[in-house]
Amino acid sequence: MTVPSILAEILAARRRRLAAGELAPRGTAEIPSDGAGFLAALRAGGPRVIAEIKHRSPSAGTILSGERRSWPFEPPDGPARMGPAIRAVARAYRRGGAAAISVVTEPDFFGGDLGWLPEVKRVSGLPVLMKDFVVDETQLDLALSLGADAVLLIVAALDDVTLTRLHAAARERGLAVLVEAHDEEEIGRALEAGAEVVGLNARDLRTFRVDLDRIVALGRRLPSRVVRVAESGIHSPADAERLAAAGFDAFLVGESLLRSGDPARALRTLRSEGATEVKVCGVTREEDLVAAEELGADWIGLNLSSRSPRQVSVQRARTLREASRFAKGIVAVVAGSSVAQAQAIVGEVRPDALQWHDDFSARTGLDVPVPVWQAVRVGKDSLGEAAAWPADVLLLDAAHVSLAGGTGETWDWRLLSHFPAERKVFVAGGLSPENVAGAIAVCSPSGVDVASGVESGPGIKDSTKLAAFLAAVRREKGRSGG
Repeated sequence: MTVPSILAEILAARRRRLAAGELAPRGTAEIPSDGAGFLAALRAGGPRVIAEIKHRSPSAGTILSGERRSWPFEPPDGPARMGPAIRAVARAYRRGGAAAISVVTEPDFFGGDLGWLPEVKRVSGLPVLMKDFVVDETQLDLALSLGADAVLLIVAALDDVTLTRLHAAARERGLAVLVEAHDEEEIGRALEAGAEVVGLNARDLRTFRVDLDRIVALGRRLPSRVVRVAESGIHSPADAERLAAAGFDAFLVGESLLRSGDPARALRTLRSEGATEVKVCGVTREEDLVAAEELGADWIGLNLSSRSPRQVSVQRARTLREASRFAKGIVAVVAGSSVAQAQAIVGEVRPDALQWHDDFSARTGLDVPVPVWQAVRVGKDSLGEAAAWPADVLLLDAAHVSLAGGTGETWDWRLLSHFPAERKVFVAGGLSPENVAGAIAVCSPSGVDVASGVESGPGIKDSTKLAAFLAAVRREKGRSGG
């Protein structure tokens, strides 16, 4: 067995840390390992994605920067200041529909940290793979102590006796095992070791060259009882579709998602789903917030306006904000508030964005440390002027004589053509599970905003309607979904 030089260096570094006692178990996991859950996630219907979190690699350099923050008020933590970025990506993968998350924990060559793994599992609620270079059973006990659901065994890194022993030891501990192979000979060794999940890596460890044609051919060598995972070089829906047609059950993808700038959107696009974002507005109850986030909503809107039948108090908004787990962010919606009042709300609620629902001119002097969403009232505001308004997001809603938002009234979605393609524009007003796909098809917005269309009463969301709305958005790719 000849080990490529870079792999040999990595293995030597892992053995040094092992000998120094740095890879010993770390107590008891907060969330126990569940290898069966990991396997079930990969065996579910349709192509599944194991989305990867990786700081850097020897071939690609830095991939994920520590400058990202999960929300603006959260201080940087850890020596590499990676904590907020790791949590934000984990939540994005959950929203994007990942089946599981791979966390690269090797520190010397990949900049990883074993502490990220339990945090990713806690934040995402998804099965987690400890992607490391396992050479000893001590590392399996370490994986258990961190709550890993699966571990990686690389055929090229281990002799046959060690590969078989580690695979059996991992399964005895209840861990699932992804066995990585690169060629036909390694596939044979993986199967001899008892592999149930085989990852075929399209990257040659000697040259770093990626060749999808090679793993398409190799995949045909695997028996149908084995879960087939394609690794490396997967960048587009066409790549995923081609590999799925060749019999692959799942895809391990990281770099293309992380470099996209919007991992949830990139993941949805890769999975051939609509990439339009969804904001569920007027949430007043924790059970509705949980349901919306479980279904993949990107934004949760909390209305603090006395004009709204969905108004929540500042204290209630803070409680709901603390209950949020998976959303991209919480949007505090204000109408009829002064600039000073709006700034105070941001300071007390600490949302991820502020939505201003009054005249744009009344925003003068507004200074908040979060993105500002500006409502545009179709039928009242000049769309030509609104297209140039400085705002992070423009939200188009129907004008109403007494309501600042949540009108339940639709408007001509073709009017979105007044806005440059580069503007981030959300569409609101009268959207429902029945008409949202049509709205996306007509105007391809960046996102859609729903309130009354998924309710049984003001501020009371209907879980069935919520599920139907999210499903309709994800089915409708439009132009925004690629």
